[in-house]
Amino acid sequence: MESRTRLPDPSAEELAHAGQLRERIVPAIAAAGGQLSFETFMDLALFAPGLGYYVAGARKFGRDGDFVTAPEISTLFGASLARQCAEVLARTGGSIIEFGGGTGRLAASLLAELARAAALPAAYYIVELS
Repeated sequence: MESRTRLPDPSAEELAHAGQLRERIVPAIAAAGGQLSFETFMDLALFAPGLGYYVAGARKFGRDGDFVTAPEISTLFGASLARQCAEVLARTGGSIIEFGGGTGRLAASLLAELARAAALPAAYYIVELS
């Protein structure tokens, strides 16, 4: 039997925030002739100044946030990934580009393990919109 956790009802503040975001998205849909591309909709939902999920100021990552990723729990994921990166870097040299680096914990554990293996990349870039 499947067990489901019931999410708490949204607070009045959360509902007001959602309403403000809706007031930003609905006119954008109207201005676009009734249709927004998925890309534009998600850009508004996630990054609308002061309202989007990633820019509204609430904590998103970690135990007190909305979700926890493997690098937030342990350095094991970064250390495991570092082994593969070291193999690729040995063959190709170059840099590492991480998309959605969040708090930077993956980068920290990955670079620490690469340093232990004397396999640091020429550069490590993080692309993080939030």
